[in-house]
Amino acid sequence: MTSDDAVRAMVDRLSAINWERHGHRCWSKAALLKEYFRRAALWADAYQCDTPVPFFDIAACVDPGVRADQAAIDGLLAKVDGGWDVDHVTPYILHWAALRRTGFVLPADLDDPFEPLVLLFERDGGFHTENGEVDLEYLSVSMRRWRARAGNPPMASFATGTLDEIDRAGSLAQFGYVMGPDGN
Repeated sequence: MTSDDAVRAMVDRLSAINWERHGHRCWSKAALLKEYFRRAALWADAYQCDTPVPFFDIAACVDPGVRADQAAIDGLLAKVDGGWDVDHVTPYILHWAALRRTGFVLPADLDDPFEPLVLLFERDGGFHTENGEVDLEYLSVSMRRWRARAGNPPMASFATGTLDEIDRAGSLAQFGYVMGPDGN
């Protein structure tokens, strides 16, 4: 697969997402977001990325010469309805896809930083940020001290059943019942 093919595949994956948020998966999305923060912090440390925010162009830190085609980015942004925050981060995901297909090999101690974020989107749309927090409908995650998450243990599983169980347990704990896609 070439760099352009990898970018097209990611454009297809992100284009297939239903960006309407319902909130019934906010607990698994929070877990995936924290895993993204952990991985982003590790990449920032490994490549001396000077960034105060957790949503940044990791591919540019690794190899600033590798970029996704701007037409692919523009085409995706025309299709995605995830809000400003999603529009801001999706180009970084496409640049990462381009980098991965240049022959760049992930260091043994680092995982794909964007996979948790893409899975988060696939579970129920996007998110928005305000006042230093990422709002996931019924739950929010602080962006403060996101780099401190580098020392956290990795998320054990991205399996759908595991993520669904996180949502079931979170919904029961917060509301006393299991929420569904219609909000109840």
